[in-house]
Amino acid sequence: MLLNIRQLTITSIIFGFFLLPVHELGHVIGDWVTGHPAGMSYARDYLFTNGDKPFLGILGGPLLPLIISAVAVAFIYNQKLISVFYPVAVIGILDRMVLYISGVIPSDEGSLAAMVGWNIHSFKYMFLLVEIILLLLIVYSLYKYKINFIHALLVFFIPVISFVVGASIGVFIVERYVFPAQFKIQFG
Repeated sequence: MLLNIRQLTITSIIFGFFLLPVHELGHVIGDWVTGHPAGMSYARDYLFTNGDKPFLGILGGPLLPLIISAVAVAFIYNQKLISVFYPVAVIGILDRMVLYISGVIPSDEGSLAAMVGWNIHSFKYMFLLVEIILLLLIVYSLYKYKINFIHALLVFFIPVISFVVGASIGVFIVERYVFPAQFKIQFG
């Protein structure tokens, strides 16, 4: 099976830029579902009313990219536009996985654990388990489709670089200049 590097790169650039808003959208969807109207900027969600964030609102942030990644893996295994779905699958899991492996517990996972009275690492390990399974499925698909080694490396390298560049542009340009109040709250 041929891997179209151009499609992989274009999708990586687009999803690399939009992953943070997708994460925030997950929060907003969870907030609205629980009756807590919310909005978002590029890299931050917020409730329209004062009060504590609901459990589902916090869970939605890390969960939505993971669900999108799982759907992308399913499309990869159905041989549907693999050059488009590989970067979506990779970016959807690696942004949190890197934090987890480096020992960082993102605030969402810490807040979720505190809300249910579990160990602070509980949600980190649950999400990490799903991410590892998805990563193994991605790696196996590369073998299954006989993707050569260089292209297999590009399946990971291009999306990761695109995410780092896209998220940096999103936070330090879009968030800073389009949503300056939110940028100031989050970054001082």
